[in-house]
Amino acid sequence: MAGDATARARRIAFGRAAVDAGEVAFGTRSALADWAGTHRSQITRVANGQTVGGEEGWRLAALAAVVTALLAVYDADAVPGWLRGSNSQLGDRRPIDVLAEGDVAAVMAAVQAARTGVFA
Repeated sequence: MAGDATARARRIAFGRAAVDAGEVAFGTRSALADWAGTHRSQITRVANGQTVGGEEGWRLAALAAVVTALLAVYDADAVPGWLRGSNSQLGDRRPIDVLAEGDVAAVMAAVQAARTGVFA
């Protein structure tokens, strides 16, 4: 029983963290849902601990990882601009578009380049 409660508490914490990261990136749950390819009500369910699978779940998890890394480099107000701006590390593509295509490694490499001051 205690294991079930711990697992649920973790699901809720991770879900809230993913939704919080999405709100940093997009400003609203509705905009986050549009980007993730799901309905806003699904984002609310994720924030309440329900898991979401498939491409939508992957996008939310990837976005949470990237936003968390960006917050170690930039203020929260700068994160949306970084995600939507042209990035030379990504061949002048927008990180949010590269992330939507599933290339988390390339976006994280661009975050690392920003953190260390390396420019292409």
